[in-house]
Amino acid sequence: MSHASLHSAGARQLFVHWDSLPKEGLIPDRAALDPAAIAALMPTVTILEIFSSQRIEIRLAVTGVCEALGFDPTGRNYLEMQSAEARKSYLRLIEAQTSLPCGRCNILRMRHADGVITRVEAVTLPMHHAASGHAMILSYFGTIDIIGFGDGGYQVLDFENTRWIDLGAGTPEWR
Repeated sequence: MSHASLHSAGARQLFVHWDSLPKEGLIPDRAALDPAAIAALMPTVTILEIFSSQRIEIRLAVTGVCEALGFDPTGRNYLEMQSAEARKSYLRLIEAQTSLPCGRCNILRMRHADGVITRVEAVTLPMHHAASGHAMILSYFGTIDIIGFGDGGYQVLDFENTRWIDLGAGTPEWR
């Protein structure tokens, strides 16, 4: 899959910017990311830092993400914001993505703080954080459609349609 097959212009723009960053091996360092270069995308961008399979911390979440959640999740464990089913899938995705490394595109079904349930295109790209030695994930979220309403506050409900982006190391076998 190439960046041209991403659904939204925002996802394609994020990929082009990420691809332009200097890389050590196949992955750029977090310090190389210039938020000003993707200012129009920043309201729907997050950066996650992977500490372990129990802790994936949100390092950056800006306006659009905070509005969807109903709070600022910076510093919180992203795994706690997912249904049990979604958490299992997400950990498999993260392991596959960081072990190669590769990019990933999913359709997420998510319930926002106001109860609106949407389908969202998420493109995620690996980065490294030299200062901590941890892997990081840069993500862009573009709403595709509204599919309903539900109670319970923000939660990632499910991951659909996983597509991998070969960054030069191949893509995982996925089922």
